[in-house]
Amino acid sequence: MIKTLTLIDAICAIALFVTAFMGLHAKMEKRVSDWFVLTRLALIVAAITALATTLMFFRLHPLLFIGRIIWLLVVLLAIEAAFRQKRETFGSPWLFGATYLILIINVIINIW
Repeated sequence: MIKTLTLIDAICAIALFVTAFMGLHAKMEKRVSDWFVLTRLALIVAAITALATTLMFFRLHPLLFIGRIIWLLVVLLAIEAAFRQKRETFGSPWLFGATYLILIINVIINIW
């Protein structure tokens, strides 16, 4: 069960990076919205698997799992801010760079 959840986490982390990258580089607002929906779906699946592993293994390492959920909230906030900025003003390079950095760290954490 844990291997399945870990695999789903890794796939979701990669999907988050790809969908956010494609959405933040889209030229048309409709495409930005489409990629944003896919990014949110990947984030929801990642949150469900994080919650499932937290509920299953909370007694072993409670701080690790609480930190994981807090990290997922940081990822959520970065993605939401970047997409909001992209929709309103065609984006901010600094915000996009910070979002990409957070997403790369997220991929490394979830694959490791």
